[in-house]
Amino acid sequence: MGQKRKREGDAPSATSTTADNLSKLSLKPSTATATSFQIVAGSYDRVLHGLRVTIPSADPSATTFTPLFLFTAHASSIRCLAVSPPSSDGNSSSKRILATSSPDTKINLYHLHTRTNLGTLAPPSASPTTSLVFPSKSTLISTDEAGYIHIFKTRDWSLLSSLHCPAPKPKPGQILSGGGVNSIAVHPSGKLALSVSRHEKAVRMWNLMTGRKAGVLLFPKSIPRLITGVSGEGIKVIWRPGGKEGYAVMFERGVVLFGVDSVVRGSFTATPVSKVHQIKFLEVVLGGEGEEQELCFLATEDGRVVVYLIPKSDDSKPSSEEKTEGEEKTEDIKPILLATITPSSSDKTRIKDFDILPSPIADQKSKYFLTTANSEGIIRVYSLDFAQVKVGGEGQAKKAKIGEKEDAETEVVVDVKTDGFSVMTGEYDTNRRITCLTTAEVEDSAAGIVKDGDEEIEDEDDDSDSNSDSEEDEEEDGEGDEEEDEEWGGIGEDDSMAK
Repeated sequence: MGQKRKREGDAPSATSTTADNLSKLSLKPSTATATSFQIVAGSYDRVLHGLRVTIPSADPSATTFTPLFLFTAHASSIRCLAVSPPSSDGNSSSKRILATSSPDTKINLYHLHTRTNLGTLAPPSASPTTSLVFPSKSTLISTDEAGYIHIFKTRDWSLLSSLHCPAPKPKPGQILSGGGVNSIAVHPSGKLALSVSRHEKAVRMWNLMTGRKAGVLLFPKSIPRLITGVSGEGIKVIWRPGGKEGYAVMFERGVVLFGVDSVVRGSFTATPVSKVHQIKFLEVVLGGEGEEQELCFLATEDGRVVVYLIPKSDDSKPSSEEKTEGEEKTEDIKPILLATITPSSSDKTRIKDFDILPSPIADQKSKYFLTTANSEGIIRVYSLDFAQVKVGGEGQAKKAKIGEKEDAETEVVVDVKTDGFSVMTGEYDTNRRITCLTTAEVEDSAAGIVKDGDEEIEDEDDDSDSNSDSEEDEEEDGEGDEEEDEEWGGIGEDDSMAK
């Protein structure tokens, strides 16, 4: 990865304090004049693009984008990427790792702070990677088209376990092309994981304490086809904030909310109906007061990011699966449309990916920054202020039909005021077709790395390091490792199980 050569006489960068730790970010003085963070985007053109965004507090419209790196990372298009989370204790806050993958079956690793190549992982299944997840700072999980879930230990990049999703059996006369795991989500406790796969109308649960399958939930037939689409497979699975309320599965045109008992609690589509490409949840305080509310962000095919408020479910009411015979089946969660975030231009290009970061300024806890990337290569940054959102009372709620059919899904429409909630601070054209995107906080010690006039040195030996670890992983993998899988005890920070 490209690095910057410092001039002689430049002061060394500070290493004692970094903005990598979210807990320390909230302790920054309110006198900060600007907010900065990093954007990393992968593209169909095999290029990995890194930017630093600086948003002045006095004039957000004066946002600047500073290139950090630009180089060819893989032999084919970059399919997915992930950044390890910040350390909770602050002792190793600068050691954040960027992992990227593509259909070339390799996973490249980089040090996000120093922008150096750490080596390459080659999962033993030798199949194209479909997703990458850092459930903790000590663990990396990859999924692939062969149906494998590989769990790596970041300390020495050894293979902890390999889980396998069996390929679905085709129906008579049906030919299934391709396959593999579409998405995986690890519970905050590190004890459980959920996955959804191609050609499979189900979500699988994995016991990470033993490294074995825990169960399979078939999607109920009551889920409207308007949401599931033709395939009926889950595209993405994600735990709702904290994992206490359950999880959500994103389908082709909508989202279904499941409780902790895996019973359908609610469902919704984007308004108007469109294909969806990405989903994220967030817990914030609306209006500057009250308790935290659960929000769901959906990126759509027609260039929108739609924000929904997810009301708390009423556990006293029977769920849709618990209704008595003859009683009408209803869902106890009716999402409320809060806002639709779109660019000021007439651009309706699909949003390929997006990410959300909290403001690092102590007295701006209600502010967040939304970064979107569309298929035309344009990256946009929005400033979100949830203190500006005012939601009306329950007495103002009413139902609105979505779609033309009588049995179409409904959503709750509430009197919502969002004046000044979303403001686009700037955009950057990468001139490349973006496939994936992530963001990370900029460290204080990294603030002086990129300077005007510095020469950029590109590291071209991306695939030449650390292949020995991958070879050792291949030797360790096998069916005879089941006893060892029982001993590694799930996923936790610093190799210990989170309580």
